[in-house]
Amino acid sequence: MRPLIIIALLLFVACNGDKNSTEKILGDTLQTNLKTVSVDTTPTSKNIWLDKLTNNKYNLPDTIAGKPAIFYLDNPKVAPIAKLLYYEKFRPGDNDSTTQLLKLVTTDDEEIRPFYRWCLDLTIQISDGALAEYPGEPALKYAIKFPQEFFIYMDKDATGQRYKEWTEIIAYSGLSDYTKHSSQIQNEIIIKMTNNCAACDSDMKKRIISLQKTLLMILNYKIDFYGSQSIATSVADTLQHQGSFAFI
Repeated sequence: MRPLIIIALLLFVACNGDKNSTEKILGDTLQTNLKTVSVDTTPTSKNIWLDKLTNNKYNLPDTIAGKPAIFYLDNPKVAPIAKLLYYEKFRPGDNDSTTQLLKLVTTDDEEIRPFYRWCLDLTIQISDGALAEYPGEPALKYAIKFPQEFFIYMDKDATGQRYKEWTEIIAYSGLSDYTKHSSQIQNEIIIKMTNNCAACDSDMKKRIISLQKTLLMILNYKIDFYGSQSIATSVADTLQHQGSFAFI
């Protein structure tokens, strides 16, 4: 119904207004749609994931990486806790269960890895307070181990919001040794990602360097503002709300 309304509106404007008005409405419509579509997944208006701690709503995908969600939910190889997250029976929080869930994203099983990546992505989206200290390390490990896959996944979100959230959370809680000189951190990550990206072209390798610059820019800002010993604490203060663990 909504697409028909949009098309009708555009036809009306085209017949009754000037070209600039038509282009403006079309541009605004496309921009609005881009803000609501997460491209590696296929969300629908009917399916939402409700955060019962905050009452915030998130798109619940029907498909993940080209496969229907039920493919993963019925797959015996997928960890039960990941399925519980999808069904809103588990909410990541400050606990070991969250650690165990998020580290699954680096599995070598490429058939089910996309589902674990969705679990991590959702956790990053809902991260606040103590929970923000958990997704950074697995997110960085995923980017390092599968650099090409990482950038492809980032590019699937045309809004750039996913890249922003992932780089921020990696800088907050993924770089464990804040006392290292920034150039040392940068070189270590670049070397590891490049070694795992033998088939990458020159443009992809430039993106690896760009990623590190982005991470260090965020990290250095936090160090300058909070000091190297209190970055993790600053995350909780900045994000205001403390996450909690729950089986529901």
